[in-house]
Amino acid sequence: HHMGNLNRCIADIVSLFITVMDKLRLEIRAMDEIQPDLRELMETMNRMSHLPPDFEGREKVSQWLQKLSSMSASDELDDSQVRQMLFDLESAYNAFNRFLHS
Repeated sequence: HHMGNLNRCIADIVSLFITVMDKLRLEIRAMDEIQPDLRELMETMNRMSHLPPDFEGREKVSQWLQKLSSMSASDELDDSQVRQMLFDLESAYNAFNRFLHS
């Protein structure tokens, strides 16, 4: 049962990383279209007890959630924010994959 939960968490985390990055690449950039998936990604990473507390990906996602929380629902990320968020999420996703293979 525990292994099933772990595998489910891993699958959800991978899926949410890809979903948010795809949205950004498709120029979906309104706060209310990005924040729910990002929040779910954070919550799922927090549920995965195997992830170290100082996991860099969690830090990146948390920083973006804080930025988004200061925006109104209809506010949109600008080009440089989208580019930075994609960079941060890709590096967090790569760190997650490295963690899984270690």
